[in-house]
Amino acid sequence: MFEDIICALSTPRGVSATSVVRCSGPRVLERIRYLISGPRSLQPRRAYVAEFVEGDRFIDEVVVVFFEGPASYTGEDMLEISFHGNPIIVENALEALFRAGSRMALPGEFTKRAVLNGKFDLIKAEAINALITSKTERALEAAVKSFTGGLSEEVVSFREKMIRLLAAVEVELNYPDEVETDYSSLRGELLDLRNEIAHFVNSSENGIILSRGIKTAIVGETNVGKSTLLNALLKRDRAIVSDLPGTTRDTIEEDLNIEGVLFNVVDTAGIREATDAVEELGIRRSLKAIEEADLVILLRDPHNQENRDLEEDLRNGRKRLIVAANKSDIRKIESGSYDVIISAKTGEGIRDLEKLMLKKTDDITSIEDSVIISARQKQKLSDSVDCIDKSIEAIDSLITVDVVSTMIEQAARSLDELLGTNVTEDLLNRIFGDFCVGK
Repeated sequence: MFEDIICALSTPRGVSATSVVRCSGPRVLERIRYLISGPRSLQPRRAYVAEFVEGDRFIDEVVVVFFEGPASYTGEDMLEISFHGNPIIVENALEALFRAGSRMALPGEFTKRAVLNGKFDLIKAEAINALITSKTERALEAAVKSFTGGLSEEVVSFREKMIRLLAAVEVELNYPDEVETDYSSLRGELLDLRNEIAHFVNSSENGIILSRGIKTAIVGETNVGKSTLLNALLKRDRAIVSDLPGTTRDTIEEDLNIEGVLFNVVDTAGIREATDAVEELGIRRSLKAIEEADLVILLRDPHNQENRDLEEDLRNGRKRLIVAANKSDIRKIESGSYDVIISAKTGEGIRDLEKLMLKKTDDITSIEDSVIISARQKQKLSDSVDCIDKSIEAIDSLITVDVVSTMIEQAARSLDELLGTNVTEDLLNRIFGDFCVGK
């Protein structure tokens, strides 16, 4: 399928014990064999100590492993060469490989070749990227479920049911005088399949949230200690803290890992009557952060009970809300209507707040039924549901059977695009463009 040889560093750049360079392409061993000195032959899947040389120039002592296609990651002949982990050595080796006729691999190109060579489907390829980029333990567990077949198995099952229903409709199209479809039964099966896919999409929201993190907005009036709380949660000084009201004029966002759950915590500008245009813009962004948040932490100063409007609005319109009373270090605070009492300055109650954050979001962090799916995968599944809906509408409206057939076929095509059996080169480039070079 491919005639060129690609190569790239597949381990992180920088000084390390070893650096692994990966090469893949037809007859790769034959074409760059002159760079590897020492062993008379390289048997597949055996490690050989050799010298990596270019003419009379010694570059490094290496360990070489040859993988003969199709029994390799890409399905092509492959070499993995382990160098000493000096970036200069790696650069010299790559330049020698380029002079030997290979080229630098594009991001994700090794995995792209694996998909095109039938080593695994596109869903598993995207799961590999999710494995690599998972930021927390729970996100990693959800990615592992996708990688080990959870998502692929579901999609293949959906597609098989769809093709079976399509075949039943096609029989009537081809033999209208001999076969009559039971449309009542067909409608019921389509509806069951539609609900099954829709339920799967809805349950996958947990996986999406685990991957990107729970959007958490810290909100409140000016000078209530929001920036101090962000610093306390992060256990480092990230936001500027000042006694002057209105110090935070824009939102500040940081990732926070609590017991394997990722929170995207946003410190917002204090909400009050704006004194200038810049502060007004900051307040608008605060309100937008509240709108987009999965969880809101409303920070209050119990010693200042003037404005309760924000709390009332949040309680009326949001399920996941934590009302935290701050500044317990100044004087004792009665629990009252507060969910938790803290001192962002001293750290008192911060652990209680973290536990409450986990409790308030446990409905969206369960990994029992969660797999990581990308926005593209979610869209294709949703497209499939839409097409099934249209096929059901066609049955209800007594529209011709070919319309029903077309809608079911389009639904199946969306699943084919998920699996990678019906995708364009442009789409593949966009998907694998998010991968790291060397994978």
